[in-house]
Amino acid sequence: MRRGSLTADFADFSDFFWGEEGEILEWFWTGWLEWARSSAVSTRVRKFRRGVRLLQHGCVLSEVLHAPGPTHSVFDLLAAAAMAFAPGSTLAMLGFAGGGMMAPLRKLGGLQAVEAVDLDGAGHGVYREVVGDWGGEVVFTKGDAVDWLRGQRRRFGAIVEDLSVPVGGDVVKPSVSWQVLPELMARRVRTSGVLISNLLPTPGITMLEMERLVHCWESACVVELDLFQNRILLQGPALGSAREAGARLREQLRALGSRLAEGISLRKLVDIKVKRSGRS
Repeated sequence: MRRGSLTADFADFSDFFWGEEGEILEWFWTGWLEWARSSAVSTRVRKFRRGVRLLQHGCVLSEVLHAPGPTHSVFDLLAAAAMAFAPGSTLAMLGFAGGGMMAPLRKLGGLQAVEAVDLDGAGHGVYREVVGDWGGEVVFTKGDAVDWLRGQRRRFGAIVEDLSVPVGGDVVKPSVSWQVLPELMARRVRTSGVLISNLLPTPGITMLEMERLVHCWESACVVELDLFQNRILLQGPALGSAREAGARLREQLRALGSRLAEGISLRKLVDIKVKRSGRS
């Protein structure tokens, strides 16, 4: 979610200034008019020059690109974190939508297998239609993320928690993201792995409280973004200090060519009692 309006019209406004040649017309004639007329539609697919966007309540759920590359959105940061702290390891995605982080992940040279779960399989259908061979190995399961993760008997090198639900004309986090999943994720990630949680403003809970409840590993950093209200919580032994983690993330974002490279700040989570600081 972008700061300010937070919605897809703001994302499209960025295309007006930063879009590729021809994308401005796509934005103006199809993007804006569709947004203005179709606010009652729950989930929509809208084309733009580099691919398609999946929208829900005006918020961008995913950007599915025709070729590997940056999205210049939160998806770039999710991919950069996976590559910076768990490169080459099998990656689990809780919440897939249209696989928004796949294009930046593959552009960064991430060839790891991806196992994803989502209650709605429509986004994966769009992903399969848009993405060519560059998508690599993606195993998708339509189902509940908690049930799916509980059913796994092996550990992943990285787990990305990117669940969201539509509530009151907005897109927010489901309560399982801070009530159930953190400890379960901690049991399903390798001791050398990384947990990546995409936190969203959600009614009834502050962002600081959500950080505290999702924090399940002793080493943790919060990434804040200049252009988005999302916060990304990173957890794992490879993080190091906030300065070190930030340098590694920016290195990946610059290699990707993402505009987010100079628009992030990190802070270490401290003085928080974690639910699970060790592994068996």
